[in-house]
Amino acid sequence: MKMHGRTAPFLEWRCPSLARPFLRLGITLAGFLLWGIAQGFLSDVFGLEEFSIPGWAILSFTSLIVLFPLWRLVPRVAGWFGRKNGRIALASSAVLFIPFTVIALRSGLQYLGFSSEWFLFAGALLLLAASEEIICRGFMMDTLGFRKSRLTGLLLSSLAFSMLHLGNCHAAFAGIANIFLAGVLFGFLRLVTDGLFYPILVHWLWNLATGMIFGWNVSGHTLLPSIFRTAGHPPWGAFGPEESILMTIGTLGAIAVLVKKLNLFDCKVHPLVR
Repeated sequence: MKMHGRTAPFLEWRCPSLARPFLRLGITLAGFLLWGIAQGFLSDVFGLEEFSIPGWAILSFTSLIVLFPLWRLVPRVAGWFGRKNGRIALASSAVLFIPFTVIALRSGLQYLGFSSEWFLFAGALLLLAASEEIICRGFMMDTLGFRKSRLTGLLLSSLAFSMLHLGNCHAAFAGIANIFLAGVLFGFLRLVTDGLFYPILVHWLWNLATGMIFGWNVSGHTLLPSIFRTAGHPPWGAFGPEESILMTIGTLGAIAVLVKKLNLFDCKVHPLVR
């Protein structure tokens, strides 16, 4: 069976409709398990340290290769590499970023300078952002789209995204709840822009700006190489700006900008997206 010039996904033609939710869940769990096993295997083979951010980033990103055979079994709820509606994506991101930029500037910034280590960690954060977005907003958002619902896959993958951070230092309810909202924001970014480019970009820029430009903790990760340090104490705890009420307000505002663009009543897989 062919569909728009490509072989139809397995769930479209071989699997009984009643069994599809269970198969989707099985594919999701299998993919996540294989991703973890691949990281451990590559760590042993190449001697990379999983607990260092650069090593962890390389392992996470290279291990994604195990997902693609499973990913092909399900229809996609949006594209992989699309960059539509870039202005809307950037406008929504500005709603989130501007308040924290103002806080950093008002706190007083002490210049620390660049180093080779800064660029190493910036590249590592890019790989980590790409890894988390590909597995959560890509693979899991597609596999967990029960009955082809874009919104179901978005919410469940955002929940999984927040749970990935439960083991971080200083994790508490406020921070995990805001990371869930950030996952929802990134999911809407994928739907509105029809790809993972903007979710990865915004995710990376958030970590880069808060952790390596302004010098704050990032989701419990402390003392990353930074260009500046703020002189005053920011209005949140050791987990980082992800636990602040400003993060909640900013993320909800950014989501609202995207929702105005996206027709949520058409919550199914687009007929041309496979």
